This record gives sequence, structure tokens and C-alpha cells, in this order.
Amino acid sequence: LTMSAACRAIHLLGLLCSMTSEVMASSTPGDKRWLVPGRPMLTLEAADEMASAAVAEARRRGFNDVAVYVLDATGRTVVSKTMLGCPALPQKLAHAKAMACVSTHASSSRALRDKYVDSNRVPQLTAMTIVGTDCQMPIAAVPGAVLCRDEADNVIGAIGVSGASADEDEHCAITAARAIGLVPTQKSALA
Repeated sequence: LTMSAACRAIHLLGLLCSMTSEVMASSTPGDKRWLVPGRPMLTLEAADEMASAAVAEARRRGFNDVAVYVLDATGRTVVSKTMLGCPALPQKLAHAKAMACVSTHASSSRALRDKYVDSNRVPQLTAMTIVGTDCQMPIAAVPGAVLCRDEADNVIGAIGVSGASADEDEHCAITAARAIGLVPTQKSALA
């Protein structure tokens, strides 16, 4: 480093420090211009209520034991519950079904399946599944999960259910989302 380059670096550092000081001095506590406006977030209590509602619906209807995953809008697991008689694979599938919705904003895992399988785009869905798994975001385009939105159409999260039949899983997920006032766009195949 030459002396002139060092002097320029010190001068630039001084300018940067003075600019930072000016910005800090002009900011006031609680200054909102530095904050990104937030969106509604799923609470732990709401996620727990959803998971409990899905389990209760499976019991009430006499479905096989199920596993339930509730994810927030970022794909983070907020709550997971598994009925004691549910095997191990449905637990992974419930998570992957919910992740399919929240990571693609598909209205349901059924809608995602229909979009790619019915239109002969299986290779694209396969590639998405491989990449998702590699990124620790497994997706399963199998009915049983719904994307959850609030009344203003903000994505709040997703709920995935697995262990019963696909239609029964999806019904439990829809029932659970409605239990706390969220708006699933998928209609239940069961009455």
C-alpha cells in the first residue's frame, strides 16, 4: 500500500464516519423509515389451536391417526403434533405438504399436484422436489395441506396433515385453518 493510497483510504474512512454521524444525528428514536412494514404473523397459540383442531377433527370423524405440521409464512415449523398411532412417514409427509404450499404459495398441495401432474409438467415438479429436499425444504404435492391467508389475503402460513386418506388429510387441514378464522381457498372434498 503506497502512502497516497493509504491517505485516500483514511480520508474515505473519515468521510464515511462523518456521514454515518450525520445520519445517526438526524434519526430519532422510533424512526419508522428504517423499518420494513410488517405483515401479520401466525402466533404460537394460533398454530397450536390449528393443530389441535386438525387432530380433533380426525378423531371426531374416525380417521386414521394423523400428524399435523403448522408452518409460518417463512416455512418455519411453529407447531407439530402427532397422534400416537401415526407411523413415521406421514409425519414427514405432513411437513412436506405444508412446505409445498408455503414455499410456492399454491393454495393447496392438491392444487400444486394438479398444476404440474395434470399439465404434463412432472419433470418440473420432480426438479422442484429435488431442489427443495436439498435445501431442507421438502415438498410433497399430495393432497393434505392448505395455504392459510387472512382476510386481507396475506399469506400467514400453511398447515399439512398426513396419516389418513389424502381427502381426509385435506379436510382436517381446512377445518383447522377455519377454526381460527383463516381463509383456505381449497374446498373440502368431504362434506
